[in-house]
This record gives sequence, structure tokens and C-alpha cells, in this order.
Amino acid sequence: MNIAIAGSGAMGCRFGSMLDESGNSVLLVDNWKEHIETINNRGLTIINESGTHNQKITACIPEEAGDKVDLLIVFTKAMHTESMVNRCQKLIGENTRVVTLQNGLGNIETLEKYVPRNRIIAGVTTFGTELLGPGEIQALGSGRVQIMQADREETKEIQEVAYIMNEAGMNVEISANVSVSIWNKVAFNCVLNTLCTLMRDTVSAVGSYSEINDVINEIIDEIILVAGEEEIYLNKDSIMNMITAVFDLKMSGNHLPSMHQDMVNRRKTEIDFLNGAIVKKADLYQISVPVNRFIVHLIKMMEEIRGN
Repeated sequence: MNIAIAGSGAMGCRFGSMLDESGNSVLLVDNWKEHIETINNRGLTIINESGTHNQKITACIPEEAGDKVDLLIVFTKAMHTESMVNRCQKLIGENTRVVTLQNGLGNIETLEKYVPRNRIIAGVTTFGTELLGPGEIQALGSGRVQIMQADREETKEIQEVAYIMNEAGMNVEISANVSVSIWNKVAFNCVLNTLCTLMRDTVSAVGSYSEINDVINEIIDEIILVAGEEEIYLNKDSIMNMITAVFDLKMSGNHLPSMHQDMVNRRKTEIDFLNGAIVKKADLYQISVPVNRFIVHLIKMMEEIRGN
């Protein structure tokens, strides 16, 4: 396949490199010019449990992207989806499939402005990767991917996409429960991204609070209520187990979530697509979600004070 990665940060580079290694023609697309130049001049440096290797792969800024591709995988932060896809329109043809494995809610609705719903593939992934600097990533262990067409139809096209990704070692499953998985990950990030950012500390530090389960319960209960209004039924115990498992230092305990990193680096956070999206939907259904609303205010207050 001819594949482009729209948003080639840590995850975009990892997926792009895996697809390139398995024989596809891959183009990394990103806004960070130093990152793009480093990849083109020196290759992409990948550090994993096997050591360090350098991979030759083509990269460009959106305006330099050329021919239409078979598959466009979007890995930008949710607040940059529209801008990136708008700038990548030259890559999108009548048969291009667009995959979103992004965090947050609202990405499908944004993509629908550019491609029909039956050509959008939505999903989640458990792969972990860190961007160490221009042209350098660290791949953290293995992971899995769940995908489904946005219109919930299982076609030969999505089967082909799953096959290509599995050939690259991505452990892909086509699942009718993708919507639940997306909401589970949203709940996970609504808890850990925001609490680590507010506490300015690691996942394990937040998890060490003696009453942390009470805090998590308050946030999740509101999310489950809102999800139910959209006929998406979440299992609270499953979400709690997902969250508490990563408090272990052997898992992701020392991790600082991306929202914390964005705040420190004076970048806009994804709060509007996490807790903010929950609040927006709650208002639509006239549901009270005071805990999530308060968290949104605290994060936005930090952003505004930081900006001043």
C-alpha cells in the first residue's frame, strides 16, 4: 500500500516505520521542520529492547505531500486534526481510507468533513512510544490495535487494512466493540492525563494518594452516565482495573502523560477532547457532571495563567 502518516510524532513514526519495514511505501507527514529534515538527512532512529537502529524513510511537511495514497493514518493531537487533514487533502483520493487511532472524542466527526463515513476507520491502540528528539523515538514494548469502520460495516476494505497492519506486527483486531474501547481510553485519559497535570507528577505518584479510588470513582461515574446516553455501556470495574494497573512502576508508573508535557512546554492541551468533550455531551443531554466540569476549569486556568 501507499501509506501516509498525518502527524508523525512518537506514535506516527513508530507505526510508519513498522509499515515501511513490512514492505509498504510510507510517507511521514509532520509540521516540525527540524524533525522532518533530520529524518530525511539521517534517517529515523528507533530505540527498542533490541537496541538502536536507523531506518531510511521519507518525510515532509503537509504542503509538500504529493500523490494520493491508499491509506492515511492520522496521529495528530485531537485539536490539530482538522488543520492537518485540511493541509493533507492532496493525499486523499476517492478510494483513500482514513484511519484515526487518536485519543479523545470528536475525531470521527472532524474527519467526516473530508471523507465519507464509510471510508473512516476508527480505533485504539495500546502501543507506547516516546519522542526523544528530532528524528528519534523510543518504542516501548509491544501492543495491540482495535479497529472498525465508522459506519460499523465490516467490508473487504477494512479487512485489507487489518491484513496490512498485521503484516507489520500490529496485532490488529476488527471489533464491533471499538466504540466501547474508545470511550474506555477516553475515561482512562480523563483521569490520568488531568490528575498528573494538575499534580505535576508521575502516574505512580498520583496513584499513591490514599483516597485515589474515591477521586477516580467520581470522574468515571459521570463518564459512564454520559456514555449511556449515547448507547455505549461501559464496565466500571474494567476501567478501574485499566487505570490502577499502570500505577505499578513496572508498568507505566514513571510516565508523565502528554497533557503534562504539553502544559510544561506551553502547548495547548487536549482537555476539550477529553473531560471537555464529556462536559459538552452532558450539557446536550442535560446531565450534571460537576467533577469533570471542575477539572476542565482547572486545566484551562493553568493554561491561561501559564499563557499570561
